Amino acid sequence: MPVTSWGALSEAALVATAGDIRWSDLGRLTGVPASRHRNTEQRAVYASFYYVGVEAAPPHGLAAYAPDDDVEIVSTLTRFGRSMLDGTHHVYAAGMLPEQLPGELPPSLTVRLSNVLVCEGSGPDDLRITTPANADLEAVPVSATEPDSYRAIREARTAGRFIAPPADAEPLWPGEREVVYRINADRDVNGVGLVYFANYIAFADYAERTALEAAGCFAPDALNRRITLRRSIGYYGNARFDDSLVMLVEAWRLAGRAGDILVHHRVRRRSDDRLIAVSSVEKRVPSA
Repeated sequence: MPVTSWGALSEAALVATAGDIRWSDLGRLTGVPASRHRNTEQRAVYASFYYVGVEAAPPHGLAAYAPDDDVEIVSTLTRFGRSMLDGTHHVYAAGMLPEQLPGELPPSLTVRLSNVLVCEGSGPDDLRITTPANADLEAVPVSATEPDSYRAIREARTAGRFIAPPADAEPLWPGEREVVYRINADRDVNGVGLVYFANYIAFADYAERTALEAAGCFAPDALNRRITLRRSIGYYGNARFDDSLVMLVEAWRLAGRAGDILVHHRVRRRSDDRLIAVSSVEKRVPSA
């Protein structure tokens, strides 16, 4: 129940669970819990997420799972150089996989996570790339190539989106709608004083719902039951607990796909107008 929302898996809770597995795997492989990683200056090293990709096959998307369902998660993890991590979490109904995992996993709901190792500079909004000096990072399987997610977030930063709307998509409103979210210091911040990465999905959902309600595109109950089919989100920074987020929302109805919409979110810090996240998501909005 804690990882569900409106009769489906909660996307933010699912991503948070995958993130917890990532940190646990990193600590297990390196021989030092991730929370105790320190660089040569004895600064805490934090595996900051720079990309999240969720792929949930239609027609059910995240609604394929509901309260009281059990799932099993199979995870991969590699590193590129000494500061980048990448891997995918594959989610299956409990008991679906054989005890001996096959060489090629069957299709599933997936959560891809990419990290860069950072330490805090002048504050939680100033993160600097580093590497742990007290952990065996060499024990993490190495990749010969840079994760393509890094190129994807650079392109999305310029384009303001990950997924371009098809030529026949119908805008749900002209241009962008602005939604402001004030960070809740008692709910949105994690144990190291940073706004928790998975919460940005909840922020985007809040902005999306607010914009859709204002446009009158769907009935209120339909909005409650909208389901993620796929999402990409890139992170370019973070915000302080006392800041607000200005979110610019665009949305389209996808032709030939009843109830499917594409939504872009561009998230900026109100304090300095810096872009800190871009999200593109496809969702299904049930008609009944």
